[in-house]
Amino acid sequence: MNTKKVLTIIALLAVVVFVFYAVNATPVISDNEWTYIGGMEWYQTYDQGAAVAQETGKPMLVYFWTIWCTYCEKMQTEVFPYPPTKKILEEDFVRVAIDMDVNKEDTNRFNVQAPPQELFLDESGDIITRIPGYIPEEAFLDVLTQVRDLHKSRKKTVITPGVEAKNALTNTNETEHIKEDQPNR
Repeated sequence: MNTKKVLTIIALLAVVVFVFYAVNATPVISDNEWTYIGGMEWYQTYDQGAAVAQETGKPMLVYFWTIWCTYCEKMQTEVFPYPPTKKILEEDFVRVAIDMDVNKEDTNRFNVQAPPQELFLDESGDIITRIPGYIPEEAFLDVLTQVRDLHKSRKKTVITPGVEAKNALTNTNETEHIKEDQPNR
């Protein structure tokens, strides 16, 4: 085989490898103002999101992620862009995406140890519920809907994935915590 053919084959292999990794890369883009995840704009700091939440009266989703986290990639490519989820996030929530490798202040503020983690807060900054780890589309949509509905009714019930809203509303006078047997990832 001559040198020209060998170099052509090597170049083609390099292009194939590059395209493979480019297509499978986590679709997170950040600029000085926003982080873009799931086709939506997310604030980059808690303080930015908290100011908007107070102004609008909307609850916040604070999403903690890293570029190296495979479950974060699944959240960003499967869960957040899921059409019913995306619609609720865009209409009813203030979205904040905290890159744990960059924003140590907010990571430490909420004592987040590992990604991914989703934290739901009301417009006053009080924690509604926390989801440690990855959660599939339908379960996340269930939690998202419950948080939205509970926030609208101003009930302080803490919920976790997989629990139907009617079960979460059984105790309205005090905070309750309902857990599902789900490993943290």
